[in-house]
This record gives sequence, structure tokens and C-alpha cells, in this order.
Amino acid sequence: MKRLWNEILTLLALMFLITFSYPAFVPQVSLEAERNIDIIQWISWSAFAIDVVFGLLRSKTRRNYLKQHPLEIASVVLPFLRPLRLLRIISFGGLAIQKIAIGRQFTITIKVALTAFFVAYISAVQITIIERSANGSNIKSFEDGLWWAITTVTTVGYGDRFPTTNEGRLLAVLLMMTGISLIGVITASVASWFVRMSSNEATKPQQ
Repeated sequence: MKRLWNEILTLLALMFLITFSYPAFVPQVSLEAERNIDIIQWISWSAFAIDVVFGLLRSKTRRNYLKQHPLEIASVVLPFLRPLRLLRIISFGGLAIQKIAIGRQFTITIKVALTAFFVAYISAVQITIIERSANGSNIKSFEDGLWWAITTVTTVGYGDRFPTTNEGRLLAVLLMMTGISLIGVITASVASWFVRMSSNEATKPQQ
């Protein structure tokens, strides 16, 4: 039963991601489409809220539940984070890669890289919706938003695309902080991998 419920929540997260992304790809959203998007998003929010409430009721210590399920709590408090539940799929994929014996360090690097791209995608959708109709904005399409998000999350920052609204700038700050953390993990993992390779070469017996 629990597995079925988790699969339903994952499906709702995917549906929310689609409806969340739709306005970024369609400049003019019809009233009917807006109603359908609202219905799906409200259903999604309700399911996530019910999941959190039942989790709190079943938990022996509510403080521990809050500490162990930050993503679920954030998904209810901040609706646009609901698609991040799909990061569990990345975790499952990383576990599968690990079963193939590629190596734990490599698996972590792949998972963090996929997470960084996923966060960049969601930020690209949000920044496109925010900035598209703003006066003086230079982010007018999803392609512009995705380019801005990737250059921001990787801390490259070419400066050819940038937010002009206060809401967009706040999103940029959050993405910068996230990007520094994620890219730092990737860099550290790759550096650790090279160090390990060098150490293994140094310890090999000379023939």
C-alpha cells in the first residue's frame, strides 16, 4: 500500500512538473488550460499535504520526521518545489548504476550532476514565466531561461541573460547558492577520483 501511494505521489509530481512547465513553452495560455493546470496543481498539493500530515501523525517524534523529510515539507510549503520529488528517480537510477559496479564515487557525481541539471530546468521554467512580460527583460523564451539557468548554476555567468525583476533576482540568488554547493560537490568528487587514481598508480609494484 505504501509503495502504491509513493508511486501515486511520484506520478502527481510528474503531472505537476508538466503543468508547471507548460506556461514557459506557451506564451499565451488559454483560460481553459489555466483551469486545468490549477485543478492538477491543487490535487497535487492536496496529496502532498495529506502525505505530510499522515507522516506527522504516524511518527513517534515529529521533530525527527521534520528533519528526515525536508523535501516533503518544502513541497507543501513551497509549491514549485513539488517536482523535486522526482529526484528520487535519480536516486533509484544512481542505485542501479552502483549495482553495475561502476563505483560509489562516480555514482555520487552522476547523481549530483543530474540534480544540478534538474534544478536548472525548474529555475529556467520559473525565470521564463517571471521575466517574459517584464519591461526591459532579456529573457523572453524558455531557451533564454535555460541558458541563463545553466550559466548561473555552473557559476559561469556570461551576463548576456539576467533577471530584471525583484522576484527573478531572488530566484537568481537561490540558484547561485545551490549551484555553488552542487558544483563544489562535483568538483570535489572528480578531484578525489583523480587523487585515488594517482595513489593507486604510485602504490603499484615496479616491474
